[in-house]
Formats: sequence, structure tokens, C-alpha cells
Amino acid sequence: MRKSTRAAAPKCVCASEHVKLIGAIDGTFPDFGHHLEREMGGLWMHPIKVLDGFWLRFRDHDADNVDTWILADHYTCLPEGNVFEYGGGLGHTPVTIRRTQTAPDSVPGVIVVYTFLNRSGEPRKVTAEFAARTDLQPVWLSEKKGIRDGRRDHGAWDERENRFVARDGANPWFAGIRGLPPPDEAVVSQTAGPCPTAGNGVGVSFLYRMTVPAFGETLLTFYLTGSHQSGSECADRLDRLSQPVWTDQKKERIGALLGQSRLTVPDTRFQEAYDWIKVNTDWLTVNAGSYGRGLAAGLPEYPWWFGCDSCYALQGLLAMGCFSLCRDTLRLLARYSEQEHGNGRIPHEVTTFGVCANPGNTQETAHYIVMVWYYYQWTGDAALVRELMPLLGQSVAWLQAQDDDGDGLPGGYGIIEIPGLNAEMIDTAVYTCQAYGCYADFCSLFGQAEDAAAARALYARTAHAIDTLLWDEREGLYCDLFAAPRFVHQWCDALHGHISEEQETFIRSVIDAQRKDDSSYETRECGWLLNRNWTICTPMEAGIAPRGKADRALGLLHASALIGPWGVRLNAFPASHTMTVSTGAMAVAQARYGYAGRALMLLERLASTLGMASPGTVSEISPDGGCFVQAWTAYAMCVPVVRYFFGIQPMAGENTLRLAPAMPAAWPEASLDNVHVTDGAVSLRYTRTEQGYDYRVIYSGHTPVELYVAGGRSVKVGQAVYPMNGKPLTVRMTEREFTAEVTQ
Repeated sequence: MRKSTRAAAPKCVCASEHVKLIGAIDGTFPDFGHHLEREMGGLWMHPIKVLDGFWLRFRDHDADNVDTWILADHYTCLPEGNVFEYGGGLGHTPVTIRRTQTAPDSVPGVIVVYTFLNRSGEPRKVTAEFAARTDLQPVWLSEKKGIRDGRRDHGAWDERENRFVARDGANPWFAGIRGLPPPDEAVVSQTAGPCPTAGNGVGVSFLYRMTVPAFGETLLTFYLTGSHQSGSECADRLDRLSQPVWTDQKKERIGALLGQSRLTVPDTRFQEAYDWIKVNTDWLTVNAGSYGRGLAAGLPEYPWWFGCDSCYALQGLLAMGCFSLCRDTLRLLARYSEQEHGNGRIPHEVTTFGVCANPGNTQETAHYIVMVWYYYQWTGDAALVRELMPLLGQSVAWLQAQDDDGDGLPGGYGIIEIPGLNAEMIDTAVYTCQAYGCYADFCSLFGQAEDAAAARALYARTAHAIDTLLWDEREGLYCDLFAAPRFVHQWCDALHGHISEEQETFIRSVIDAQRKDDSSYETRECGWLLNRNWTICTPMEAGIAPRGKADRALGLLHASALIGPWGVRLNAFPASHTMTVSTGAMAVAQARYGYAGRALMLLERLASTLGMASPGTVSEISPDGGCFVQAWTAYAMCVPVVRYFFGIQPMAGENTLRLAPAMPAAWPEASLDNVHVTDGAVSLRYTRTEQGYDYRVIYSGHTPVELYVAGGRSVKVGQAVYPMNGKPLTVRMTEREFTAEVTQ
């Protein structure tokens, strides 16, 4: 539970996979947004928007207080919904109001309950007006499919059915509202609510004249829903929503989610952020019916599907145990890749009406193959891999075609979406290298020996190119990109006025230094450390950097200007933004090579932003910018903790559960329970002792366990003692429960 008092009214959400009700923590629904200007808030039931919002006007006749549209004084964020409390702005009255809202899992819609509490010994006569305004319109870019909003919504009140229903002027899109008890009056108009809102909606007002008993309470409950298919579906949903309360069911599911990969550490703030990130990720599941179900990128501006974001975020889903959502998202991206391209290219951005907003950067096609590999290693789901193999083969061929100069490095945009950086980028090269290796493993899995050998050759060639062409020995870092001087000159000139003066000066100094040091400067491609983007950590994040280079680069990066107060900046300039994805990638890179303390420091900075944008959330741009919830934050937090601190690394392809924990020194004890893996669940508990440390492992599956210990003098498992002498040791276990005592 996270609380806030009203200040600048940050945004909040009440969500299920079917609905996203986005408003402000003062209980209002201001117009905001840039994808659909002023329209990204309100009630969305993708692929359409249903309502601009709803409001409550209140008057206590016995106190003769001001008749006003009320604002919440306090807001509480719960995993299953929201609570708003109203009191200070109600005037001289003993009545306070609490609003609770939840979006049930089983029925698309939102249940809103207003509780009027009388704290005096006398009954109070009050009037309450609930007003809502529709705004039936399609998701962003729908006009590309010929789908357009009608000129005006039309609404009607059905007194017999006790429901208000509105329809878009040109499409079979519907909104439905029911109040219980039925209102004393219901009025349909264009002016309902406290102020006009953007859009072509219609309003409705429900008027209630009530007596709140002494020291008692009165409840008003409202059910909000819609449909992008038919009026009958909208009515059916309204009827189902009005039946039993669905809150307990949702609480149980959220409780089960929090019980998976359950972290216990001494730092309660860190643990709280870890739990809330799991909940935030759950809010981002979007089910748009026939258009697909998958993990969206962020709220409020990116409530649809992305290739790049998913290839990071789904790694977090695996660590959380959310295998089915991961599978659905991979299938969804495959479906739109085939529909849009048919050549293996993975789209960058797809709206919930199936419109491809960006055909896809080179990086995300490679990253998708890697993500399928991670999914297989965690789940052992060979059936999905077999289903996707034709696409993966096309993707590999498409990546090869992007290496048009034959140097082993594919060209095209990477994750850094800086205009003009359509070059051979470090992150694209790294993920392509990984992709070739993963595809080789898949080919071996299905007996395609010749294809596997070809893919391994591609892997070796690309890895060599990264290690030589993109490594700057003098700087001890990997380069941002590999390009010809003419390209870099033109790019820098084109960016004039669009980047900071400091950044432009630095880039030009790099160009000048390169010209002085290289007599063949004008005629050959070379590596460039221009922006020192966070992506230069990706060779270590992916584990393809040789140990010596990795150690050197990671030490320099940890001490560099990339590290800011909230995590890792997008580039090494103080004015640059910090994002959870950059912080997460660096944390993974540090943890993967054994620098758990550095990784934890970064994650602690990320965790410290909890609640800065909105109670219970960690925002996209640290500490409080961008989307107030963002999917790849699950990658940033869960992958370093689960895969590297606790070392839980399922390897279905090798029929092995590998445990390779490397705990930060700041945690004298820690536990991670009920981590779902291929054929069961594993729990690992760590305790530091006077002699070293102990690992307690409980595993419900049947796959052999490979315990990897990186340092110490000896390991005792059961009655067996294994000497180490400071060298790594691997112990194969068949027991389902054991303790490993490590002596240092």
C-alpha cells in the first residue's frame, strides 16, 4: 500500500488486462497526452477509449455547505485498485467520503464505490451527483486502417434496465454505466461534469438525495464498461459486472503473483520496490481481443506493444514466473512481424488496432531471437520454438542482409533512437551475435546440423568483429558505433541545435582527435566513442566480452559520468536522462561478471525512485519522468536479482537447473522463494557465517541441479567436501533439498 497527499496531482491507474482507467491522484481526470493529444487519460478498453472520466458533486444540506465538485485529499495505491479520501474540501460537515475502485479480472470494466461516512450523532441529508462523460474513439494511428472516430457520441438513459448506454456516431463502439442503487434522476447532456473535456463525447448525471445515518454510512456503487464490437456485449458486461464483487478474486491472484519469486532482504525499501515493480508490470498486460494479448510498454503514453521493450521486459517476466504472458507476447510479435513484413523483421511498435507504427530497428529483430532462447531455457517449451522456427530462420537471414559491407556488423538503428544514427551500432552488433548463437542452439535442438554450423560461424565472425572493430584499447571501452568519418561528420552537422552545446563540443573533439591520429582517417571506417551511450555496456550484459576487457570496461564505466544519482544516464553528459533500462543493463553487466556490489548500488538508486512519480510506481525516466509505469523496469530489477544475485539460471536445453549465486556483501542474509523454472519451483536462502556462507536450496522439480560456486576454499554438500582453493567449482546434485556450506 502506498499513500500520498494531494499536491501536483500525479497520474495513477486502475487496471486489469482488459481496462486501463488513468486519472490523477486527486480523483480527477484532466486532459493530457501527446500521442492522442489530450486523450491518453480516462477509461481505455483497448483498442478504444470509452470515457473521458467521472466526477462527484456533493452537498450536505444540514450544514448548508458549498455545493462543489470534490477533490481527494489523500490517495492510496493498492495492488488491486485505488482508494481516494475526501474530507478537507467538503466544507463544514461531519460527512467524509471514500472512493474505492478496482478493475476485476473476470469481467472487463471498473467498479467504483463511494462510501459516505457520517461521524456525527445526527442523520445528515445530502445530495450527490455522479457525472461521467464518454469519449468513444480508437487508439492512436487507427486512421491508417481506415478507422476513424464518429463526429459525436449518442447516449440514452434506460430507466427500466437502470443503465446509461452511449454509442459512437460512426462505429459499433459502446459505453455502459449503471449505478446501484438506481439514481433519483438521470440526465443525459453534453455538459455533465465540472468542465469540458476534449473529444466528441456525451455526458450523463446521476442524482442522489440521501440520508446518511448517525455514525453510519451510505454506499453508492457504479459499474463502468464498454465494447468495441456490439451493444449486446456492452450490456452483457454491465450485467455481469453488477453481480458479485470481484475484488477478492483479484486480491488472490495478485497475492499469488507476489508469492512467486518472493524476495526477502534486509533492505525493506529495496524489497518494497521489487514487489511494486512486479505489480506495475501486471498492470501493463493488455488484452485487445482479436488484436492480441501481450505486455504493453508503459502508461499513459505507450499502452500498446513493442519489440524492443518486450525483449527486455519479458526477461523480467520469466524471472517473475509469468510464463504464459511471455509466450503470448512472443506470439503476438511474431504474428505482426508476418503480417507487416513476412521477412523476419520484428516490428518496433504496434498499436492495439494492429497498426505498425515503426517497422522495426535492427536491434530488436536480433533481440527477439535471444528472447525466444531465454524463454525456452526457462520453460522448456520446445513446441513454441518449433512454431517460431520459420520466423527465426527468416530473422537470421534478414540480419545477415543488414551487413551489406561484409564486416560482420549489421547496420541499422539500435535502441538509442537518436535521429540519423542509422549505422553499425554496438547494441545491434551484440544482440545479433547473441542471436546467431541462440539460433545455432535451436537448429541443433531440431536436428538441423548444417544450419547450426552456419549459425555458429556467423556467431564467431560477429564476436570477432565486436572484439576488434568495436573495442577502443586506448580508452578501455567498447565503442558506440563503427562508421566512416563522412557519416559521423554529416550526423554531427545534422544534430546541430538538437543536442547540448557540451555534447556537440565533445563529439567534435573526438572527430578532431581521430583525424590527427590516423593518416587514413578519411578513407576507412573505424570505431567511435562519441556519446558514450549506456549501450557500450551491452557486450558485458550479453556475456560476450572477454574477461580482461570486461573487467577493465566495467571498472571504468562504474567510475564514469554515466553513473548518476538515480542510476545510469543514457550518455555520459550530466544533463542526460536516466532510464530504468539503462540502469538495468549496467546492473546485469556488472552482476554477470561478479561485481554484485556495483550492481546492487545501481538497483538501490533505481529503488529509491519508488513513489516519486506516483505512489507505488517506478517511472520510466528516473526519478519521476516519462511513463509512470514502464515494462522494462521488470528487467532492470528482477534479472540482476534472480538470475545473478541468486544465480537461478534454468538451462532446459541442457536439462539442467544451474545455480550460480553471487550475493552482494551488503546482504548478510537473503532469500528468494518459489521461483518457477522448467519443471517445478526453486527456493534459495543465503546466510553469511563466520567461516563463509551457506546456501539452502529447496527444489520441487526433477531436473539435475548444477551448483556453481565462484570462490572459497571448500564446499560441503551433505557429507561430501569439495576442495576449491579459490577456483570455481561445479557440483552436480540430484537431491531436491540440500545445504551447501562454503568456507572462505
